[in-house]
Amino acid sequence: MNKRMFIALDIATTDKSAIALWREQHLSLPFKIIPQQNFHITLAFLGVISKKQQNDITNIISEKYVDIKQRLSNFLQGNYTNTDALKLTLPQLGHFNKAQVLHLMPASSPDWLSYLEKVITEVCQQSEILLDSRAYKPHLSLYRKAKTPLALPEPLLLNTKFPNGFCHQLSIKSFSLYHSCSSVSGATYLPIHTWKLNY
Repeated sequence: MNKRMFIALDIATTDKSAIALWREQHLSLPFKIIPQQNFHITLAFLGVISKKQQNDITNIISEKYVDIKQRLSNFLQGNYTNTDALKLTLPQLGHFNKAQVLHLMPASSPDWLSYLEKVITEVCQQSEILLDSRAYKPHLSLYRKAKTPLALPEPLLLNTKFPNGFCHQLSIKSFSLYHSCSSVSGATYLPIHTWKLNY
């Protein structure tokens, strides 16, 4: 049976809670809220894929896992000290007009994230999975059906830092292949396979 799937950075439970609390305190808006359990940062949206493609992409990533982890370890050692996880900050607000999604995003994509996204894209090609050709824009979605971003309070200018912005540093320790399940109560994201990146 074909399934709608994506690969994403996993967000720790404590980080999800910090994001949800910040949103409640500083960005309470009349849009459709995204539950904190669904917070993630997509690396690649696979769409509807077959069981064979799911197995192929899982197996290829697993085969490359040791090399991926070593390369990411090199980024960690080169850019961070006294840490056991890759770090990511999301200080800016962004808006996808067509998708009507308001999201947090980094000021720029760190080298380790650019590397990982490139590897995942190559793996998808090997698995004969056709990806969107648009440039990768890492983000964490906060609201859906956000039709009127211009109605945001003036300090919350899109794509800029703003007072009381989300400055918490996320600790990224894994990424997963997810199955997106839709129901009348909303979307549920189920991790099918997880690759740990803690050091």
